Amino acid sequence: MKTYIKNTLLIGAVALGMASCGENAWNDHLDGFVGGPDFSDVQTLDYTLTTADYENLVKNSANVAKAEADGVSAELTSVGKLGCFNNAIQPADYIPSFLTDPNFAYFTLSEGSAINITYKIAKDLPDDMVAMNSAESYTVTTADYQESYGSEENYAETFSPLAPATANLPRILKNAMGSADTGECVVVNYNNSETAPVFGSVPEEKFELSNTIKDAKTGDAITINGVVTAVDSRGFVVSDNSGSILYYVSPYSGDYAVGDCLNISGTVSVYNLGLQLGADADIQKVANASADYTYPAPKVYDGPGMDAAIQATDDFSAIYCQVTGTVSISGNYYNLIVDGTTQAQGSFYQLTDDQKAMLADGEIYTITGYFVSISKSGGAPKFFNIVPTAVEKPTKAGKVAPKVAVIANTATTALYQFNGTAWAPVSDVVVLQPADYAKMGVNGMLTLDQANKFIPMYLSSEYPYAGEETMKSVLYRTSDGYATAQYTYTNGAWENTLSESGVISETNQFVYKSGSWKMDPSISLVLPAGKNKPTSTWFYQAVVDWVNANIPDASTYVDSYGTAEYYSGCSAYQGNVNINAAYATLRGMPVYADLSDEELVATMKKRFESETGPGALSTLYPNMAPIGDLEPTVTIEFTAWTTGGANKVYTIIFKCTAKGTFEFVSCTWNDPE
Repeated sequence: MKTYIKNTLLIGAVALGMASCGENAWNDHLDGFVGGPDFSDVQTLDYTLTTADYENLVKNSANVAKAEADGVSAELTSVGKLGCFNNAIQPADYIPSFLTDPNFAYFTLSEGSAINITYKIAKDLPDDMVAMNSAESYTVTTADYQESYGSEENYAETFSPLAPATANLPRILKNAMGSADTGECVVVNYNNSETAPVFGSVPEEKFELSNTIKDAKTGDAITINGVVTAVDSRGFVVSDNSGSILYYVSPYSGDYAVGDCLNISGTVSVYNLGLQLGADADIQKVANASADYTYPAPKVYDGPGMDAAIQATDDFSAIYCQVTGTVSISGNYYNLIVDGTTQAQGSFYQLTDDQKAMLADGEIYTITGYFVSISKSGGAPKFFNIVPTAVEKPTKAGKVAPKVAVIANTATTALYQFNGTAWAPVSDVVVLQPADYAKMGVNGMLTLDQANKFIPMYLSSEYPYAGEETMKSVLYRTSDGYATAQYTYTNGAWENTLSESGVISETNQFVYKSGSWKMDPSISLVLPAGKNKPTSTWFYQAVVDWVNANIPDASTYVDSYGTAEYYSGCSAYQGNVNINAAYATLRGMPVYADLSDEELVATMKKRFESETGPGALSTLYPNMAPIGDLEPTVTIEFTAWTTGGANKVYTIIFKCTAKGTFEFVSCTWNDPE
């Protein structure tokens, strides 16, 4: 510990000395000299990189240029998205330029300053994760949907059973992305529906539509042979050859979709002047049936037409209509503001979540659907209630609108990867969907801090029965693209882990000298006790592996799982050093049979100090080397399980005497009690 204290004090003394010596200090002793103002700012600081620091570091122009020159731009992108360095982007190479960046809190520090920076680094970042974090995005276009349906007129702005996403996306991406390298990823955004669109008439088969609805009145018991022509969250609109009527029930099972052929019998009721069928209706879906049904030409309402429509006093069945206006969203209320109205306001009736996803606040749409009822506000008629069947942007003047079938669909995000021959979906990655962001209360994307907070909650909800050590990679949207995090279910919680060895924290000193920042490669590590602690697992597993490779009869000392060794007592599983002489396994080993408790403990301490500790460091830091006369140190805070059953925290220091070579300096377990 003396060496560590000595070095720390030396650095502090140099920094303080330089802080007291501005550029004119030596002239102060000359007669008549008047110095100018001293703008130097020399400090010695401890600093931990923040989420914003990682994001800004990857945007630093010098770092961007270096990564481009070295061919590691994708790996640099990963640093900002994951909040940690990796094997290709080393702190020694990329932190110095950031320290003079205006985005860094202490960018004004002067020559002679020193900062002990704590940062995170993924020692074994998977190649696939680098590819996913640098993935481009692609949104399926109208032309893509048209090609998928094989028509420029009869198509839908969504994939469906008639044009499945899985069958069409590989072709679409091949055309859109051009040449691609094996392993390259792309995030695809598209709409998907479980309902097949109906393009006008359906060939006659078995199902004959009735002519019942046009004559229906309140209180009538009627039977309809009809087809579902619109859906909402509380039911659907059913149509026959004579008209359409709303079926409403709460709660609604959602069992019926556009195109379903139904035999439905019930008593007609009325609500807000709109005729409807309710909970007493008997519904039979006719399997494998299709009906000869064509949507009628919609009745087009302008502002004055809507004002007149809401003044109705007679009950009416659903009217197929078309209205153009601006969508207004307030909480769960979705309305349509139509120019020219003085009293009426369009209101979307019982929208499904998929239908809500098709609408954006403040955007102008042409809505086709069913006018089903009139609601009042303050005792006066106001709301023109619509169940939508189609949502379209108004076409430009002079252009004929295609016959687009707009059906309820879900905004969907998927990850695809090029396998060297074709684009294929990545099935082992959890991709957050637009609906998931809405549930999280965020606007379609996550910051790194939000991801760390919400993704564990999401995984707990989606995988409530996950087994121990279950691992999930999660792709989510950020402000500048997409990022991937990896989580492992450990001890009842989802923890952020990027690989088997995880992300570790290191502390290194950076000094400002000779006009630039440079890393003084002394490192401080904290190895927390306990299972599945990434930094501890990473270090102690290196010790176990070193014992296996370098100690004769290693199997005598290494347990059957390969995660603990009894040569110096290190356990990657427990996350500690076992020097408890009373531990039954130690006492049961023949190699320790002739040693007293004191001798056993002393032997294992000595081995950790002079053999296994230096050996592991030579594996973990093979490129660390002295800089001139400076021998960098590795300071490790760790927990030992001691005789008597107590867990005690100690600090051990090693110095690097040659490249990849380490020697023991001191350990606090040798200090007097």
